[in-house]
Amino acid sequence: MLPISWGGSANIENLHALCEECAVGRWQYLETFAAHADAIRVAVTYDEPQRRIGELLRTVHPKWIRSDVLGVVASAKEYQEDWQRRLRDLRFLGWDYEVQKTGQEGVRVWSYYRLTKSAPWPANIPQAIKDEEALRKAKRRG
Repeated sequence: MLPISWGGSANIENLHALCEECAVGRWQYLETFAAHADAIRVAVTYDEPQRRIGELLRTVHPKWIRSDVLGVVASAKEYQEDWQRRLRDLRFLGWDYEVQKTGQEGVRVWSYYRLTKSAPWPANIPQAIKDEEALRKAKRRG
């Protein structure tokens, strides 16, 4: 599911069975990001899915990026069933983004994301997220 030009492999785990029409459509869409292939290839090397997503958003900024591409990059090292949660985690790290849902494109309604604010990465991303969650919970309790 991760194109080879973005650092994907030809292993069976990385393949996605599509009909010819869908495969051509996906290829054409992914080709619109060809200018960013080098930066995407770097983004997918990071260990944390939050950092992979954040670096992808930063790479294509100020353009909008479709949710399926974010999902592919988030899952580059390990499948992320809830990659949207990892995206929301960015807000705990001082990042922000906009979301736009499109009208029906074919048989799907797509969400597009665009970075509006980035921040430096903490040394320990999972711990920084936990700390910020705890801080926000404490503030809500009073």
